[in-house]
Amino acid sequence: MKGLKNFLWFLYKCFAAYTLLIYILILWIPLKGWVAGFMMMSFPVVVIVHLVSIPIWFIVERKKALLPLVMAALAGIFLSRTYSFGHKADEQELARSFSVMNYNVHSFQRNEDLKDPQVRGNIGDMKSWISSSDADILCMSEYFSDRGKLLNINKALDSAGYVYSAFYSRNKAENHTHSWGLAVLSKYPILAQRDTIFEAQNGMLQADIKIKGDTVRIIAVHLYSMTLKLSALVHQKQMDGVKKEGKITFERMRNGFVRRSAEMSALETWINASPYPVIVCGDFNEIPYGYVYSKMRSLLRNGFEEKGDGFGFTFNHLPYYIRIDHQFYSDDELQIQDFTTFDKVDYSDHYPVMGHYQFKRDGLGEKKD
Repeated sequence: MKGLKNFLWFLYKCFAAYTLLIYILILWIPLKGWVAGFMMMSFPVVVIVHLVSIPIWFIVERKKALLPLVMAALAGIFLSRTYSFGHKADEQELARSFSVMNYNVHSFQRNEDLKDPQVRGNIGDMKSWISSSDADILCMSEYFSDRGKLLNINKALDSAGYVYSAFYSRNKAENHTHSWGLAVLSKYPILAQRDTIFEAQNGMLQADIKIKGDTVRIIAVHLYSMTLKLSALVHQKQMDGVKKEGKITFERMRNGFVRRSAEMSALETWINASPYPVIVCGDFNEIPYGYVYSKMRSLLRNGFEEKGDGFGFTFNHLPYYIRIDHQFYSDDELQIQDFTTFDKVDYSDHYPVMGHYQFKRDGLGEKKD
């Protein structure tokens, strides 16, 4: 029995060393590459293991409980990335702010059975909710609009006051029969735009938006999607099926870490080149402990960390309890007043998030209502 206890203690010490390496990677040396990506992504599981280990080692040998206690306590360094305690917005300042909402709209369910009354009702409800959201600037991933009555999202949002818009330039080459991919719609004038498409709908869309005497650069992003089919993995009953789905999941995740690291390099170039204060928002497909998030955090402030509430989970499918939709902003010229995650709005596989911002040298212009 003593030999088993010593062996388990040795394994736990090795796990503690692995934990310290993860902490170092996240905090000081965010590395590119899929190995580091998997390690940093394991952070939540690692912390849970240490928390569970505290009472276990306390029962087995009281003094040994100190190590998991220290490991769990050190994880508190990353608390601000994980949980926000809520910050009540000042109503006067909120009234003077402009709002930015990003939302992966899952193509407005266009791939569902559009003859189904429930699907059609959901699409209508989704259009109505977005139109009445009071956001001044909308940034949408997996956007889709055509000229039909049901999915003419452009027309619905134009009627709601979003008379200025920016889409992928490829849409223009397709004669505007439909709009897809990333979209920025605004109640304030858009002065200029540019975009780059990484693959399929993934890419970046930049819009310079005039708000009275100031200009803000909005960079909407949709980084590499791993399209994990975790439900298929969970529901596998045969070992061969588990192995097959597990291998597919691993390959997609590995490719995701590599691709998003490369996309981050392009995004950093855009951020550094901006003559205006920047807000970068969208579907990053990245939890708060990975390379891209850590890199963004070194460049800009995160809206959720400053003014969010709770865990702020933004994904509405397995694995559910993750935050992958973010807003980052230039805190030298912008001040955030409020940040909200709409976790009751379940029309898509993502929840929308909205930040309210104010120029530090203030004065807001007229918007189209």
